[in-house]
Amino acid sequence: MLRDVWTKTLWDQRRALLGWLIGFVAVAMMYAGFFQFAATPEYQELIDSMPAGLVEGFGWDDISSPAGYLGSTVYGLLGSALIAVMTIGMGAKAIAGSEEDGSLEVLITMPVTRTKVVIDRTVALLLAALGGGVAVFIGVLAVREPADIDISIGLLAAASLGLALLGLLVGAFTIMVGAFVGKRGLVVGAGAAFAVLGFLVNALAPQVEQIAWLENLSPFHWYDATGTLGDGLDWGLTLLTVAVAVAFVAVAVLAFNRRDVRGT
Repeated sequence: MLRDVWTKTLWDQRRALLGWLIGFVAVAMMYAGFFQFAATPEYQELIDSMPAGLVEGFGWDDISSPAGYLGSTVYGLLGSALIAVMTIGMGAKAIAGSEEDGSLEVLITMPVTRTKVVIDRTVALLLAALGGGVAVFIGVLAVREPADIDISIGLLAAASLGLALLGLLVGAFTIMVGAFVGKRGLVVGAGAAFAVLGFLVNALAPQVEQIAWLENLSPFHWYDATGTLGDGLDWGLTLLTVAVAVAFVAVAVLAFNRRDVRGT
């Protein structure tokens, strides 16, 4: 019998998580293997023909380099979108989804505190996000030599960790919203809005001088996959990501402990 909430959470979602991990590996291998084509002059000409704002917004301005390519595709748009969708789903199910299906009411009548429910389900989300990061790392590593990707294993691992922490932050926000409202649909919408807004701010704010400062508020800016693949993690921004995620969880604990979920 599984004694901890986090182990049971992972066990109950094992099939979905396995599918996600396979998907992460497959996407990473497919797009990382495409690098040799992206590094050709013909592909660079195609990028140069696109609007400058579009190129800059999606991080394609250095797409012919291994760090620029992986940072804008595997670890950028694709990887961040996939891990956000996965952790939003888990975060929405953590409290709001369980409240809707009635399992949460049963759980909180057992000898387990509400604080432990929130923390354990956050731990399960963290482990799933780390698994996603590891899966991307494995996928890129599998084609690293055949695709002539000249990036060290250490830098790939650092970018994979950054991706996992981005997923944790988005998922923690979703858990926090779920602690306030018991409607899974609303929580999914809030998590998706948080992720999309963060991405758009990071992509578009630098192009408008008056709002360029907003870029510093985006978790996607803190992540900076291309910079990590080139120079390693920015530990200040990495710690900021973790701190904000912890703050979201702390607020979730306070909100969940105060809310009446009886009769759900």
